[in-house]
Amino acid sequence: MAGTKHLAILVSANGYGHIRRQILITSELLKQNSNLHVQFAITDAQFQRFKLEIENLGSRASAVVGVTEDSVRWRHDPSNYTATNLNGWESELMSRSSLIEADFVLSDNLVGVLEIRPDAVLSGSFLWHEVIDAYAQVNDACRQFVEREINLLKKCVPKMICNADLATPAVLSLTDAVRVPWMIEETVPQAFQDNLSKESERTTILVHGGGTRTLDDRVRMIAQILRNNNYTVFTDLEDDLMCFDYQDSSWQQLGAVICRPGVGTATECVKWHIPIVLIHDQTNVEAEFVATRLKELKLAHECEFGSNYLEIPSLVADLLSPEKRISFLEPFASLKTTGIQDSANFLTRLWSLDRNL
Repeated sequence: MAGTKHLAILVSANGYGHIRRQILITSELLKQNSNLHVQFAITDAQFQRFKLEIENLGSRASAVVGVTEDSVRWRHDPSNYTATNLNGWESELMSRSSLIEADFVLSDNLVGVLEIRPDAVLSGSFLWHEVIDAYAQVNDACRQFVEREINLLKKCVPKMICNADLATPAVLSLTDAVRVPWMIEETVPQAFQDNLSKESERTTILVHGGGTRTLDDRVRMIAQILRNNNYTVFTDLEDDLMCFDYQDSSWQQLGAVICRPGVGTATECVKWHIPIVLIHDQTNVEAEFVATRLKELKLAHECEFGSNYLEIPSLVADLLSPEKRISFLEPFASLKTTGIQDSANFLTRLWSLDRNL
């Protein structure tokens, strides 16, 4: 068997979907390849949220915490973007030889790594310049970020693992896109399979604004309206007594998720067959693109409730209705969900790793 190989995985600071999918891919890679060691470069918040999951990967996986704190994330106010909070993580990376000198680099939505590792593989279903371009005319740091990212992509044409159903136009045109199905674990708990015949028992609601925290006020308002209508409602607000715990058993009880459609949240809904109600973030082109695709796939539903959200209880009632619910669930059954294994298989082949199978 060949000697130990080291993989560095760099993860965007924006929310938790990025790190969640990389943990799943890593789990499969470690099963397949006994000579592989993995280091995650993540934020402190990501580490605190997924510390147990990383530890469960075993001794061949570890985390370098704090490297990507100053990496691009979604901000509503364009004046809040600076060269530091867009690209500061690259200086941190340069100071970590175990990361920059790794045999392989996988970067989740952080294109800047191509400057020092043009051989890096990217992962994600959008590119940050697509989002930041909205501010390029009013913020010079944003303009420079956009121009640099596009130039790096054109120069390197990196391979990029992406969800085939959600990949944005820029991913498909500027990278060597590796299109995979939805990234969902192979096994679904038997308890959930049993509950598929008990849909009437899935009556709780999750209102989820996402890790960007820019929609918290809307999440709070929608949750209160639904609670006033006697629904049991969880949120992703840390100060909420009904803060969602993200455990499998909790996902299995949800009848609907009302959310800003991040790819991570959408993937969980596909995994657990949960209809989505959209909370729009019109200034974010990636979020709106995902919303459009989810509607086209009939996984998500529009509620033209306006600014006061007073019509949302009636839509929720339809989604939870035993008579109507089956039609909302039918589109989930046709989706392919082998993206985790397909991604690991692709990387194993690309890097010529020694399989342990």
